[in-house]
Amino acid sequence: MPTFKSIHTTYGLQRMAAAEAVGQPINIVEMAVGDGNGNPIDIDDQANATGLVRERFRAAINRVYADPERDNRYSAEMVIPASVGGFTLREIGIFDDQGGLFAVGNLPESYKPSDSEGAFADTAVRFEFLVTNASIVTLQVDPNVAVATQTWIINNVTMAALIPGGTTGQIAKKRSNADGDIEWGDPDDISVTVNTIDEEQILADDQVLVDLAVVTTRGLAVYIDGLRLYEGAGADRWQKAPEPGSVTRIVLGQSYPAGTKLIAAQNEPTGFAPSPLERSKNLSDLDSKPAARTNLDVFSKAETRHMAPPGMLAHFARNSAPTGWLKANGAAVSRTAYADLFAAIGTTFGAGNGFTTFNLPDLRGEFLRGWDDGRGVDGGREFGSGQAGELQSHAHSGTAGSAGAHAHTGTAASAGSHSHGASTGSAGEHAHTRPLSTNNSSGSDGNRPTDGYGGTKTSEANNQAGAHTHSVSIGTGGAHSHTVSVSSAGTHSHNIEVSATGGPETRPRNMAMLACIKF
Repeated sequence: MPTFKSIHTTYGLQRMAAAEAVGQPINIVEMAVGDGNGNPIDIDDQANATGLVRERFRAAINRVYADPERDNRYSAEMVIPASVGGFTLREIGIFDDQGGLFAVGNLPESYKPSDSEGAFADTAVRFEFLVTNASIVTLQVDPNVAVATQTWIINNVTMAALIPGGTTGQIAKKRSNADGDIEWGDPDDISVTVNTIDEEQILADDQVLVDLAVVTTRGLAVYIDGLRLYEGAGADRWQKAPEPGSVTRIVLGQSYPAGTKLIAAQNEPTGFAPSPLERSKNLSDLDSKPAARTNLDVFSKAETRHMAPPGMLAHFARNSAPTGWLKANGAAVSRTAYADLFAAIGTTFGAGNGFTTFNLPDLRGEFLRGWDDGRGVDGGREFGSGQAGELQSHAHSGTAGSAGAHAHTGTAASAGSHSHGASTGSAGEHAHTRPLSTNNSSGSDGNRPTDGYGGTKTSEANNQAGAHTHSVSIGTGGAHSHTVSVSSAGTHSHNIEVSATGGPETRPRNMAMLACIKF
Protein backbone atom coordinates (compact mmCIF):
# COMPACT_ATOMS: atom_id res chain seq x y z
CA MET A 1 0.00 0.00 0.00
CA PRO A 2 1.74 3.24 -1.08
CA THR A 3 2.08 6.20 1.29
CA PHE A 4 0.48 9.40 0.06
CA LYS A 5 2.30 12.58 0.98
CA SER A 6 3.98 15.68 -0.38
CA ILE A 7 7.65 16.69 -0.10
CA HIS A 8 9.74 19.69 -1.02
CA THR A 9 12.10 19.06 -3.89
CA THR A 10 15.76 19.85 -3.53
CA TYR A 11 15.04 22.96 -5.58
CA GLY A 12 12.23 23.94 -3.21
CA LEU A 13 14.44 23.57 -0.14
CA GLN A 14 17.11 25.70 -1.80
CA ARG A 15 14.53 28.39 -2.62
CA MET A 16 13.32 28.49 0.99
CA ALA A 17 16.89 28.76 2.30
CA ALA A 18 17.67 31.56 -0.14
CA ALA A 19 14.42 33.34 0.66
CA GLU A 20 15.18 33.37 4.39
CA ALA A 21 18.75 34.52 3.76
CA VAL A 22 18.00 37.46 1.45
CA GLY A 23 14.33 38.09 2.21
CA GLN A 24 13.14 37.41 -1.33
CA PRO A 25 9.62 35.94 -1.13
CA ILE A 26 8.52 32.82 -3.01
CA ASN A 27 5.49 33.19 -5.24
CA ILE A 28 3.64 29.95 -6.08
CA VAL A 29 1.98 30.47 -9.48
CA GLU A 30 1.19 27.12 -11.16
CA MET A 31 0.06 23.62 -10.34
CA ALA A 32 0.14 20.46 -12.47
CA VAL A 33 -1.20 16.94 -12.22
CA GLY A 34 0.01 13.79 -13.97
CA ASP A 35 -0.69 10.10 -14.36
CA GLY A 36 2.78 8.77 -13.41
CA ASN A 37 3.18 7.31 -16.89
CA GLY A 38 0.56 4.70 -15.92
CA ASN A 39 2.22 3.63 -12.63
CA PRO A 40 1.95 4.53 -8.93
CA ILE A 41 4.46 7.13 -7.72
CA ASP A 42 6.95 6.50 -4.92
CA ILE A 43 7.27 10.08 -3.72
CA ASP A 44 10.55 9.43 -1.88
CA ASP A 45 12.19 8.97 -5.30
CA GLN A 46 11.09 12.42 -6.49
CA ALA A 47 13.22 14.66 -4.24
CA ASN A 48 15.47 15.69 -7.15
CA ALA A 49 12.66 15.84 -9.70
CA THR A 50 12.33 18.93 -11.87
CA GLY A 51 8.91 17.98 -13.22
CA LEU A 52 6.24 15.33 -13.00
CA VAL A 53 6.78 11.84 -14.41
CA ARG A 54 4.11 12.50 -17.04
CA GLU A 55 2.25 15.76 -16.77
CA ARG A 56 -1.37 15.71 -18.07
CA PHE A 57 -2.69 19.17 -17.09
CA ARG A 58 -1.24 22.43 -15.80
CA ALA A 59 -2.97 25.68 -14.88
CA ALA A 60 -2.46 28.86 -12.91
CA ILE A 61 -3.05 28.57 -9.17
CA ASN A 62 -6.64 29.43 -8.34
CA ARG A 63 -5.65 30.52 -4.86
CA VAL A 64 -3.03 29.95 -2.15
CA TYR A 65 -4.14 30.37 1.45
CA ALA A 66 -2.63 29.83 4.88
CA ASP A 67 -4.02 27.50 7.54
CA PRO A 68 -5.69 29.70 10.19
CA GLU A 69 -4.24 27.55 12.98
CA ARG A 70 -0.72 26.98 11.57
CA ASP A 71 0.70 30.00 9.80
CA ASN A 72 3.44 27.97 8.08
CA ARG A 73 1.00 25.52 6.51
CA TYR A 74 -0.41 26.43 3.11
CA SER A 75 -2.93 25.04 0.68
CA ALA A 76 -2.71 25.65 -3.07
CA GLU A 77 -5.79 25.09 -5.20
CA MET A 78 -6.21 24.43 -8.92
CA VAL A 79 -9.43 23.93 -10.88
CA ILE A 80 -9.53 21.28 -13.65
CA PRO A 81 -12.32 22.16 -16.12
CA ALA A 82 -15.03 19.60 -16.82
CA SER A 83 -13.90 19.47 -20.46
CA VAL A 84 -10.43 18.19 -19.47
CA GLY A 85 -10.08 14.54 -18.55
CA GLY A 86 -9.59 11.00 -19.76
CA PHE A 87 -6.63 10.26 -17.47
CA THR A 88 -5.91 8.98 -13.93
CA LEU A 89 -4.53 11.35 -11.29
CA ARG A 90 -1.46 9.89 -9.56
CA GLU A 91 0.94 12.83 -9.02
CA ILE A 92 0.76 16.54 -8.30
CA GLY A 93 3.25 19.40 -8.15
CA ILE A 94 3.41 23.15 -7.59
CA PHE A 95 5.73 25.54 -9.43
CA ASP A 96 7.06 28.97 -8.49
CA ASP A 97 7.33 32.09 -10.60
CA GLN A 98 10.78 30.97 -11.80
CA GLY A 99 9.35 27.77 -13.32
CA GLY A 100 10.88 25.45 -10.72
CA LEU A 101 9.14 22.48 -9.13
CA PHE A 102 8.77 23.70 -5.54
CA ALA A 103 6.97 20.69 -4.04
CA VAL A 104 5.67 17.37 -5.34
CA GLY A 105 3.22 14.79 -4.04
CA ASN A 106 1.55 11.52 -4.98
CA LEU A 107 -2.19 10.95 -5.08
CA PRO A 108 -4.52 7.99 -4.64
CA GLU A 109 -5.46 6.83 -8.11
CA SER A 110 -8.54 8.75 -9.24
CA TYR A 111 -9.90 8.78 -12.79
CA LYS A 112 -10.75 12.26 -14.14
CA PRO A 113 -13.48 11.93 -16.79
CA SER A 114 -14.09 14.54 -19.45
CA ASP A 115 -17.43 16.10 -20.35
CA SER A 116 -17.78 13.61 -23.23
CA GLU A 117 -17.70 10.80 -20.65
CA GLY A 118 -20.35 12.35 -18.43
CA ALA A 119 -18.37 14.85 -16.32
CA PHE A 120 -20.65 17.74 -15.48
CA ALA A 121 -18.58 20.05 -13.26
CA ASP A 122 -15.09 21.40 -12.70
CA THR A 123 -12.81 19.52 -10.30
CA ALA A 124 -10.90 21.37 -7.56
CA VAL A 125 -7.52 19.87 -6.61
CA ARG A 126 -5.78 21.08 -3.43
CA PHE A 127 -2.12 20.66 -2.46
CA GLU A 128 -1.00 21.15 1.15
CA PHE A 129 2.62 21.97 2.05
CA LEU A 130 4.69 23.43 4.88
CA VAL A 131 7.32 26.18 4.81
CA THR A 132 9.98 26.98 7.37
CA ASN A 133 8.88 30.61 7.67
CA ALA A 134 5.43 31.95 6.81
CA SER A 135 6.85 35.30 5.67
CA ILE A 136 8.73 33.80 2.72
CA VAL A 137 5.57 32.78 0.80
CA THR A 138 3.46 35.44 -0.88
CA LEU A 139 -0.23 34.95 -1.54
CA GLN A 140 -0.39 36.38 -5.03
CA VAL A 141 -3.21 35.23 -7.29
CA ASP A 142 -4.11 36.58 -10.72
CA PRO A 143 -7.76 37.71 -10.39
CA ASN A 144 -8.25 37.06 -14.10
CA VAL A 145 -7.81 33.31 -13.60
CA ALA A 146 -9.19 32.87 -10.09
CA VAL A 147 -12.26 30.67 -9.98
CA ALA A 148 -14.60 30.44 -7.03
CA THR A 149 -15.39 26.80 -6.30
CA GLN A 150 -18.90 25.73 -5.49
CA THR A 151 -17.90 24.81 -1.94
CA TRP A 152 -16.37 28.25 -1.35
CA ILE A 153 -19.49 30.01 -2.66
CA ILE A 154 -21.80 27.90 -0.50
CA ASN A 155 -19.69 28.56 2.59
CA ASN A 156 -19.02 32.25 2.02
CA VAL A 157 -21.57 33.87 -0.30
CA THR A 158 -24.59 33.92 2.00
CA MET A 159 -27.18 36.56 2.78
CA ALA A 160 -25.78 36.77 6.29
CA ALA A 161 -22.41 37.73 4.81
CA LEU A 162 -23.80 40.07 2.15
CA ILE A 163 -26.43 41.90 4.24
CA PRO A 164 -25.77 41.37 7.95
CA GLY A 165 -27.98 42.74 10.71
CA GLY A 166 -31.63 43.71 10.78
CA THR A 167 -34.64 42.03 12.31
CA THR A 168 -37.74 40.34 10.95
CA GLY A 169 -39.91 42.78 9.00
CA GLN A 170 -37.27 45.51 8.67
CA ILE A 171 -36.23 47.03 5.34
CA ALA A 172 -32.73 47.93 4.19
CA LYS A 173 -32.34 51.50 2.92
CA LYS A 174 -29.45 53.55 1.59
CA ARG A 175 -27.72 55.76 4.10
CA SER A 176 -25.46 57.37 1.48
CA ASN A 177 -24.58 56.91 -2.17
CA ALA A 178 -21.56 54.77 -1.26
CA ASP A 179 -21.87 51.14 -2.34
CA GLY A 180 -22.92 48.92 0.52
CA ASP A 181 -23.73 51.79 2.87
CA ILE A 182 -27.16 50.70 4.03
CA GLU A 183 -29.10 50.68 7.25
CA TRP A 184 -32.08 48.75 8.53
CA GLY A 185 -35.34 50.50 9.34
CA ASP A 186 -38.94 49.73 10.07
CA PRO A 187 -41.39 50.15 7.16
CA ASP A 188 -43.37 52.74 9.13
CA ASP A 189 -40.33 54.98 9.31
CA ILE A 190 -39.90 55.12 5.52
CA SER A 191 -41.77 57.63 3.41
CA VAL A 192 -41.23 57.99 -0.30
CA THR A 193 -42.56 60.82 -2.41
CA VAL A 194 -41.81 60.66 -6.12
CA ASN A 195 -42.97 63.00 -8.87
CA THR A 196 -43.32 61.58 -12.36
CA ILE A 197 -41.68 63.69 -15.04
CA ASP A 198 -41.50 63.04 -18.74
CA GLU A 199 -40.29 64.50 -21.98
CA GLU A 200 -41.43 64.05 -25.56
CA GLN A 201 -39.27 63.86 -28.67
CA ILE A 202 -40.02 63.37 -32.38
CA LEU A 203 -37.68 60.85 -33.97
CA ALA A 204 -35.90 61.45 -37.25
CA ASP A 205 -35.61 58.81 -39.95
CA ASP A 206 -33.06 56.08 -39.04
CA GLN A 207 -32.48 57.58 -35.57
CA VAL A 208 -31.48 55.10 -32.83
CA LEU A 209 -29.57 57.36 -30.38
CA VAL A 210 -31.74 59.59 -28.22
CA ASP A 211 -30.21 62.25 -25.96
CA LEU A 212 -32.52 63.13 -23.08
CA ALA A 213 -32.87 66.74 -22.06
CA VAL A 214 -35.27 66.59 -19.09
CA VAL A 215 -35.12 63.08 -17.63
CA THR A 216 -32.39 60.51 -16.97
CA THR A 217 -32.26 56.77 -17.41
CA ARG A 218 -32.88 56.09 -13.70
CA GLY A 219 -36.37 54.66 -13.33
CA LEU A 220 -37.11 55.39 -16.98
CA ALA A 221 -40.06 54.09 -19.01
CA VAL A 222 -39.92 54.56 -22.81
CA TYR A 223 -42.97 54.65 -25.12
CA ILE A 224 -43.01 54.69 -28.95
CA ASP A 225 -46.33 55.92 -30.30
CA GLY A 226 -47.96 54.87 -27.03
CA LEU A 227 -46.46 51.35 -26.92
CA ARG A 228 -44.13 50.52 -24.05
CA LEU A 229 -40.54 49.51 -24.89
CA TYR A 230 -38.85 47.46 -22.21
CA GLU A 231 -35.21 47.78 -21.29
CA GLY A 232 -32.90 45.14 -22.68
CA ALA A 233 -31.38 43.75 -25.87
CA GLY A 234 -33.67 43.29 -28.86
CA ALA A 235 -35.29 45.11 -31.76
CA ASP A 236 -38.32 46.16 -29.72
CA ARG A 237 -36.34 47.29 -26.65
CA TRP A 238 -34.04 50.08 -25.50
CA GLN A 239 -30.72 50.11 -23.62
CA LYS A 240 -28.67 52.61 -21.68
CA ALA A 241 -25.76 54.10 -23.63
CA PRO A 242 -22.52 52.15 -23.16
CA GLU A 243 -20.47 55.29 -22.44
CA PRO A 244 -19.33 55.28 -18.79
CA GLY A 245 -21.27 57.68 -16.60
CA SER A 246 -23.84 58.54 -19.27
CA VAL A 247 -27.35 58.73 -17.79
CA THR A 248 -28.92 60.98 -20.43
CA ARG A 249 -28.58 58.84 -23.56
CA ILE A 250 -30.52 55.77 -24.64
CA VAL A 251 -30.06 53.44 -27.61
CA LEU A 252 -33.12 52.10 -29.41
CA GLY A 253 -33.08 48.53 -30.65
CA GLN A 254 -34.24 49.66 -34.12
CA SER A 255 -34.99 52.86 -36.05
CA TYR A 256 -38.51 54.16 -36.72
CA PRO A 257 -40.04 56.30 -39.47
CA ALA A 258 -39.55 60.06 -39.30
CA GLY A 259 -42.18 61.74 -37.12
CA THR A 260 -42.54 58.85 -34.69
CA LYS A 261 -43.31 60.14 -31.17
CA LEU A 262 -41.11 58.99 -28.27
CA ILE A 263 -42.10 59.67 -24.65
CA ALA A 264 -39.55 59.15 -21.89
CA ALA A 265 -41.25 59.03 -18.47
CA GLN A 266 -39.11 59.06 -15.33
CA ASN A 267 -40.29 57.88 -11.91
CA GLU A 268 -43.36 56.33 -13.48
CA PRO A 269 -44.43 53.32 -11.37
CA THR A 270 -43.96 50.98 -14.34
CA GLY A 271 -40.44 52.33 -14.76
CA PHE A 272 -39.47 50.76 -11.42
CA ALA A 273 -41.60 47.64 -11.65
CA PRO A 274 -40.36 44.55 -13.49
CA SER A 275 -41.50 44.33 -17.08
CA PRO A 276 -44.87 42.56 -17.27
CA LEU A 277 -45.25 39.54 -19.52
CA GLU A 278 -47.06 40.05 -22.79
CA ARG A 279 -49.58 37.42 -23.75
CA SER A 280 -48.56 37.54 -27.40
CA LYS A 281 -44.95 36.64 -26.48
CA ASN A 282 -45.90 33.22 -25.03
CA LEU A 283 -43.31 33.61 -22.25
CA SER A 284 -40.53 34.40 -24.73
CA ASP A 285 -40.10 37.84 -23.09
CA LEU A 286 -38.80 36.46 -19.80
CA ASP A 287 -35.64 38.19 -18.68
CA SER A 288 -34.13 34.87 -17.61
CA LYS A 289 -35.75 31.57 -18.39
CA PRO A 290 -33.35 29.61 -16.12
CA ALA A 291 -34.17 31.96 -13.22
CA ALA A 292 -37.89 31.59 -13.93
CA ARG A 293 -37.60 27.79 -13.89
CA THR A 294 -35.72 27.97 -10.62
CA ASN A 295 -38.42 30.13 -9.10
CA LEU A 296 -41.13 27.78 -10.35
CA ASP A 297 -39.12 24.71 -9.25
CA VAL A 298 -39.40 23.12 -12.71
CA PHE A 299 -36.85 21.69 -15.15
CA SER A 300 -36.07 22.60 -18.73
CA LYS A 301 -36.76 20.30 -21.65
CA ALA A 302 -33.06 19.42 -21.91
CA GLU A 303 -32.87 18.65 -18.19
CA THR A 304 -35.96 16.48 -18.13
CA ARG A 305 -34.67 14.41 -21.07
CA HIS A 306 -32.01 12.90 -18.78
CA MET A 307 -33.68 13.40 -15.40
CA ALA A 308 -33.59 10.47 -13.00
CA PRO A 309 -32.56 9.99 -9.36
CA PRO A 310 -28.88 9.18 -8.70
CA GLY A 311 -28.32 5.41 -8.63
CA MET A 312 -31.06 4.58 -11.13
CA LEU A 313 -30.14 1.84 -13.63
CA ALA A 314 -31.24 1.79 -17.26
CA HIS A 315 -30.35 0.07 -20.53
CA PHE A 316 -29.70 2.14 -23.66
CA ALA A 317 -29.70 1.20 -27.35
CA ARG A 318 -26.33 2.91 -27.88
CA ASN A 319 -22.71 2.08 -27.05
CA SER A 320 -21.92 5.23 -25.05
CA ALA A 321 -23.43 6.66 -21.87
CA PRO A 322 -25.82 9.61 -22.40
CA THR A 323 -25.39 12.91 -20.58
CA GLY A 324 -25.89 12.49 -16.85
CA TRP A 325 -25.17 8.74 -16.91
CA LEU A 326 -22.11 6.51 -16.52
CA LYS A 327 -21.48 3.05 -17.91
CA ALA A 328 -22.21 0.43 -15.24
CA ASN A 329 -18.83 -1.23 -15.81
CA GLY A 330 -17.41 -1.48 -12.28
CA ALA A 331 -15.08 1.50 -12.78
CA ALA A 332 -13.70 3.47 -9.82
CA VAL A 333 -14.87 7.10 -9.99
CA SER A 334 -14.37 10.20 -7.87
CA ARG A 335 -16.40 10.56 -4.69
CA THR A 336 -16.45 14.34 -5.03
CA ALA A 337 -17.13 14.60 -8.76
CA TYR A 338 -20.07 12.18 -8.36
CA ALA A 339 -21.10 13.14 -4.84
CA ASP A 340 -24.84 12.52 -5.38
CA LEU A 341 -24.23 9.00 -6.71
CA PHE A 342 -21.79 8.26 -3.88
CA ALA A 343 -24.42 9.40 -1.38
CA ALA A 344 -26.93 7.05 -3.02
CA ILE A 345 -24.90 3.80 -3.34
CA GLY A 346 -21.81 4.37 -1.16
CA THR A 347 -19.31 1.51 -1.33
CA THR A 348 -21.88 -1.25 -1.91
CA PHE A 349 -20.14 -2.27 -5.14
CA GLY A 350 -16.56 -1.51 -4.06
CA ALA A 351 -14.68 1.11 -2.08
CA GLY A 352 -12.36 2.16 -4.93
CA ASN A 353 -9.06 3.23 -3.47
CA GLY A 354 -10.71 3.59 -0.06
CA PHE A 355 -10.12 7.33 -0.04
CA THR A 356 -11.21 9.41 -3.02
CA THR A 357 -13.00 6.90 -5.28
CA PHE A 358 -15.75 4.30 -5.17
CA ASN A 359 -16.84 1.57 -7.60
CA LEU A 360 -19.84 1.46 -9.91
CA PRO A 361 -21.79 -1.79 -10.26
CA ASP A 362 -20.50 -3.98 -13.09
CA LEU A 363 -23.51 -5.13 -15.15
CA ARG A 364 -21.65 -6.13 -18.29
CA GLY A 365 -23.08 -9.47 -19.49
CA GLU A 366 -25.35 -9.79 -16.43
CA PHE A 367 -29.09 -10.41 -15.98
CA LEU A 368 -30.75 -8.35 -13.24
CA ARG A 369 -32.86 -9.92 -10.50
CA GLY A 370 -35.08 -8.18 -7.97
CA TRP A 371 -33.66 -8.19 -4.44
CA ASP A 372 -35.61 -10.67 -2.24
CA ASP A 373 -35.86 -8.12 0.62
CA GLY A 374 -37.25 -10.66 3.10
CA ARG A 375 -39.77 -12.37 0.80
CA GLY A 376 -38.08 -15.76 0.95
CA VAL A 377 -38.06 -16.62 -2.77
CA ASP A 378 -34.34 -15.89 -3.09
CA GLY A 379 -33.45 -15.73 0.59
CA GLY A 380 -30.03 -15.37 2.14
CA ARG A 381 -28.91 -12.77 -0.40
CA GLU A 382 -27.24 -9.48 0.47
CA PHE A 383 -28.29 -6.41 -1.46
CA GLY A 384 -26.03 -5.91 -4.48
CA SER A 385 -24.53 -9.40 -4.29
CA GLY A 386 -23.83 -11.46 -7.40
CA GLN A 387 -24.98 -15.01 -8.08
CA ALA A 388 -23.34 -17.66 -10.29
CA GLY A 389 -25.26 -19.54 -12.96
CA GLU A 390 -27.03 -22.71 -11.85
CA LEU A 391 -29.69 -25.24 -12.89
CA GLN A 392 -32.32 -26.25 -10.34
CA SER A 393 -31.81 -29.81 -9.12
CA HIS A 394 -34.05 -32.22 -11.11
CA ALA A 395 -34.18 -35.68 -12.66
CA HIS A 396 -35.26 -37.09 -16.02
CA SER A 397 -37.43 -40.24 -16.10
CA GLY A 398 -38.11 -42.60 -19.02
CA THR A 399 -40.07 -45.84 -19.40
CA ALA A 400 -40.67 -48.42 -22.11
CA GLY A 401 -44.13 -50.04 -22.22
CA SER A 402 -44.35 -53.61 -20.94
CA ALA A 403 -45.05 -56.17 -23.67
CA GLY A 404 -46.46 -58.80 -21.25
CA ALA A 405 -45.72 -62.50 -21.47
CA HIS A 406 -45.37 -63.39 -25.11
CA ALA A 407 -43.49 -65.49 -27.59
CA HIS A 408 -41.85 -64.70 -30.82
CA THR A 409 -42.49 -66.80 -33.99
CA GLY A 410 -39.95 -67.37 -36.67
CA THR A 411 -39.77 -69.08 -40.01
CA ALA A 412 -36.93 -70.62 -41.90
CA ALA A 413 -36.81 -69.91 -45.59
CA SER A 414 -37.65 -72.77 -47.95
CA ALA A 415 -34.53 -74.65 -49.09
CA GLY A 416 -36.14 -75.81 -52.38
CA SER A 417 -35.74 -79.26 -53.88
CA HIS A 418 -32.37 -80.71 -52.88
CA SER A 419 -30.59 -83.81 -51.75
CA HIS A 420 -28.08 -84.68 -49.14
CA GLY A 421 -24.87 -86.65 -49.80
CA ALA A 422 -23.69 -89.40 -47.45
CA SER A 423 -20.70 -91.79 -47.23
CA THR A 424 -19.64 -94.72 -45.13
CA GLY A 425 -16.22 -95.32 -43.68
CA SER A 426 -13.87 -98.09 -44.76
CA ALA A 427 -14.65 -101.43 -43.08
CA GLY A 428 -11.12 -102.78 -43.50
CA GLU A 429 -10.23 -106.25 -44.85
CA HIS A 430 -13.00 -108.77 -43.80
CA ALA A 431 -15.35 -111.54 -45.06
CA HIS A 432 -19.07 -112.15 -44.85
CA THR A 433 -20.85 -115.45 -44.04
CA ARG A 434 -23.96 -116.62 -45.82
CA PRO A 435 -26.69 -118.98 -44.73
CA LEU A 436 -27.28 -122.20 -46.63
CA SER A 437 -30.78 -123.29 -47.32
CA THR A 438 -31.73 -126.91 -47.60
CA ASN A 439 -32.11 -126.67 -51.26
CA ASN A 440 -28.86 -124.90 -51.81
CA SER A 441 -25.85 -126.95 -52.48
CA SER A 442 -22.24 -126.30 -52.62
CA GLY A 443 -19.68 -128.49 -54.19
CA SER A 444 -19.53 -130.52 -57.36
CA ASP A 445 -21.83 -133.30 -56.33
CA GLY A 446 -24.73 -130.92 -55.56
CA ASN A 447 -25.08 -132.27 -52.09
CA ARG A 448 -25.23 -130.06 -48.93
CA PRO A 449 -21.79 -129.81 -47.56
CA THR A 450 -20.94 -131.34 -44.31
CA ASP A 451 -19.16 -129.80 -41.40
CA GLY A 452 -16.49 -132.46 -41.33
CA TYR A 453 -17.84 -134.02 -38.21
CA GLY A 454 -20.67 -135.91 -39.80
CA GLY A 455 -23.12 -132.98 -39.67
CA THR A 456 -24.50 -130.71 -42.34
CA LYS A 457 -23.25 -127.01 -42.80
CA THR A 458 -25.77 -124.26 -42.20
CA SER A 459 -23.45 -121.39 -43.36
CA GLU A 460 -20.22 -120.82 -44.97
CA ALA A 461 -17.77 -117.99 -45.39
CA ASN A 462 -17.52 -116.05 -48.55
CA ASN A 463 -14.30 -115.28 -50.05
CA GLN A 464 -12.47 -112.42 -48.36
CA ALA A 465 -13.53 -109.06 -49.98
CA GLY A 466 -10.54 -106.94 -48.93
CA ALA A 467 -10.65 -103.32 -47.72
CA HIS A 468 -13.60 -101.41 -49.32
CA THR A 469 -16.39 -98.86 -48.77
CA HIS A 470 -20.10 -98.86 -49.41
CA SER A 471 -22.07 -96.04 -51.10
CA VAL A 472 -25.26 -94.80 -49.48
CA SER A 473 -27.90 -92.92 -51.46
CA ILE A 474 -30.44 -90.63 -49.71
CA GLY A 475 -33.49 -89.58 -51.62
CA THR A 476 -34.44 -85.92 -52.24
CA GLY A 477 -36.64 -84.33 -49.61
CA GLY A 478 -38.47 -82.03 -52.01
CA ALA A 479 -39.19 -78.35 -51.41
CA HIS A 480 -39.82 -77.84 -47.68
CA SER A 481 -39.21 -75.45 -44.73
CA HIS A 482 -38.24 -75.79 -41.08
CA THR A 483 -40.22 -74.40 -38.11
CA VAL A 484 -38.27 -72.29 -35.58
CA SER A 485 -39.69 -71.83 -32.08
CA VAL A 486 -38.59 -68.85 -29.90
CA SER A 487 -39.25 -69.20 -26.20
CA SER A 488 -41.21 -66.51 -24.32
CA ALA A 489 -39.00 -63.92 -22.44
CA GLY A 490 -41.69 -63.21 -19.84
CA THR A 491 -42.84 -59.75 -18.65
CA HIS A 492 -39.87 -57.32 -18.97
CA SER A 493 -38.82 -53.71 -19.80
CA HIS A 494 -35.96 -52.04 -21.63
CA ASN A 495 -33.56 -49.30 -20.29
CA ILE A 496 -33.51 -45.89 -22.08
CA GLU A 497 -30.39 -43.65 -21.99
CA VAL A 498 -30.96 -39.85 -22.33
CA SER A 499 -27.96 -37.93 -23.80
CA ALA A 500 -26.91 -34.43 -22.54
CA THR A 501 -27.64 -31.36 -24.67
CA GLY A 502 -27.31 -27.52 -24.43
CA GLY A 503 -24.46 -24.98 -24.14
CA PRO A 504 -22.22 -23.49 -21.40
CA GLU A 505 -25.00 -21.50 -19.64
CA THR A 506 -28.74 -21.36 -19.02
CA ARG A 507 -30.34 -18.28 -20.57
CA PRO A 508 -33.54 -17.09 -22.21
CA ARG A 509 -33.59 -15.49 -25.61
CA ASN A 510 -32.06 -12.04 -25.13
CA MET A 511 -30.52 -8.92 -26.71
CA ALA A 512 -27.40 -7.06 -25.51
CA MET A 513 -27.86 -3.40 -24.52
CA LEU A 514 -25.63 -0.91 -22.64
CA ALA A 515 -26.32 -0.82 -18.88
CA CYS A 516 -25.79 2.64 -17.33
CA ILE A 517 -26.24 4.26 -13.91
CA LYS A 518 -27.47 7.81 -13.22
CA PHE A 519 -25.09 10.04 -11.30
